[in-house]
Amino acid sequence: LCAVGRRSRPPGFVMGSCASTPPLLSDRGVLRIIGMTSDASSSQTKAVAAMLMTAEAVSWDGDPVKTGSFTAGAASFVAAHCNTASAVLPATTPGSDGTYTQSGDLAIGCVPKAKAVSQAGFDEAGLLLDARLGAKWAETFGDSAQYVKLAAANLAATPGIRRVAWQLDEDRAPEEYADWVSLAEYKAFAGYAGSPPYVVLGARGVPLSQSELERQPWYAMTPEQLGWA
Repeated sequence: LCAVGRRSRPPGFVMGSCASTPPLLSDRGVLRIIGMTSDASSSQTKAVAAMLMTAEAVSWDGDPVKTGSFTAGAASFVAAHCNTASAVLPATTPGSDGTYTQSGDLAIGCVPKAKAVSQAGFDEAGLLLDARLGAKWAETFGDSAQYVKLAAANLAATPGIRRVAWQLDEDRAPEEYADWVSLAEYKAFAGYAGSPPYVVLGARGVPLSQSELERQPWYAMTPEQLGWA
């Protein structure tokens, strides 16, 4: 586990860090997947598919199951659990009809409508993010703030998440860190008590070690440096 009680901070621990990198394979339970909506590597896609071989369900936010997306690795799992609402768990923002998630080229008619998180859960997620990321994070994200809130609300609303697999965009420019939805989720949840472990998959589809994480330019950045506080 990354932390016990309130968030622990061992020597060298920075916001969003985890003391050790979890193994590639997921435990039985729910695997949450996050990452870029285009240009995910084939190695990342294969790694997620391998993780799902031991999972009972897959959860994600918003995006269709499509080539190049962080969702592409779920394609085989989705096909094997076609329209099984207990195993295929897409989520969307309050008031959305959930059909957009069904539109990807890899969905093959097997993705259920995305379930909208509750408005109450969405609002509570915003308060939690204000506390962890800083008072200005939502302003910095603009319209994309809704997707960070969705991530936080879906994490809270989905029982049994054992791992979160983040397919990292290693080429993202520093000037684009401030409105990086996946980074905001990582900073707000990785290493906190009650949060599942985060597996950060590099472009080669291999989990980054602690030392490799620490070499990432975004890793030690504070909310103030990111323009969130």
